[in-house]
Amino acid sequence: MTIDCHTHILPPDIIRKKDQYLKKDATFETLFSSNSSVMVPVEALIDELDKSGISSAVVLGMGWQDTGLNSYVNDYILESASQNPFRLYPFTGINPASGEAGIKEAERCANLGSYGFGEIHPSFQKFDLSDKPIMENYMSILKSKNLPITIHCSEPVGHNYPGKGNVGLKTIVDFVLDFPENKIILGHWGGGLPFYELMPEIKLAFKNVYYDSAASPFLYNPNVFSIMARLVGTKKMLFGSDYPVINQDRVLIQLENSSLPESQKLDIKHTNIKKLISVSI
Repeated sequence: MTIDCHTHILPPDIIRKKDQYLKKDATFETLFSSNSSVMVPVEALIDELDKSGISSAVVLGMGWQDTGLNSYVNDYILESASQNPFRLYPFTGINPASGEAGIKEAERCANLGSYGFGEIHPSFQKFDLSDKPIMENYMSILKSKNLPITIHCSEPVGHNYPGKGNVGLKTIVDFVLDFPENKIILGHWGGGLPFYELMPEIKLAFKNVYYDSAASPFLYNPNVFSIMARLVGTKKMLFGSDYPVINQDRVLIQLENSSLPESQKLDIKHTNIKKLISVSI
């Protein structure tokens, strides 16, 4: 069994009307203005799961600025998951910059069966992740239901790419320190934060923090899995692809070709995420 903890889908009409949505939402424009950008509906994700031999996937939002777009995509994610039980697990988008409307949307989605919130993009959504009053209502909802949040993390060095963002590592650390009892998934290997878990105070504070491998082959060489295991341990690592940015099997092959023992690969492929979102399959 393998669960991909980091995938994205969009409603078909948004894909067809791409040019309209480029003008509607700044996050959308950042992610999809290039002619080479890829958007897929739920059917394509299900086909990819079958092709790659992956049992199921977490489907994430994308950190929209526009409240209407956020709600619309959330509805599509929730509906897609309800039509594909045990194959898709919905994480719904939140917009902390939208005030009371954003909190109501988060509550609505949590009550409709969301398995978590995210992926959030503070750089594009124009809010300060380390501003505790902005985030505490969302984190309270998640804590009450024992559910995680996924945060987009970017590397402070290396090449630029659409959607990279510029949220600093200290900002993420401050956020974790504000909510130490919440489950937090840092996307894209946490943008380099795992190294700092060698500091005893960071390791202690990050007891509920996990790292996913989304888009790993675009960022790091294949040694990243074994190095990450040495830094934080495989109990804190999650297999995620970032499909459709990258095909799922490319990331999975990186993991399978690593030097990790099979038991640890299983932790990364499904055991850890199952515990995080409390599913029993």
